[in-house]
Amino acid sequence: MREAFGKRIGDFQHNAFKLADMATEVELGRNFLETLVAEYVKGDNITTRVSMAKAWLGEMVNRVAYQAVQLHGGYGYMDEYRISRIYKDVRALSILAGTTEIMRLIIARSLGLKP
Repeated sequence: MREAFGKRIGDFQHNAFKLADMATEVELGRNFLETLVAEYVKGDNITTRVSMAKAWLGEMVNRVAYQAVQLHGGYGYMDEYRISRIYKDVRALSILAGTTEIMRLIIARSLGLKP
């Protein structure tokens, strides 16, 4: 793990809290996705919730990847490090197969709104 001022980066309270928040977001996203898969297998109509999941998960993974790059400092931008590749790759998740804005439009329409 990267060090600064003689301590591991994760041992600084601010960074430890960031890592805890990131882990929490990933866990929430994983649980939401697994719930949707189970509902789909049962035959439930999950269109609106899938749109919610795609919008939220795509944005969440970008937030988490950004924070991870920040924690890696300059190394986060070097292609030799996995985080650099992940950071570049996750950007597409909120764009491909319908942008976050399109997902929000689907959700809004399911709420009876006509944006």
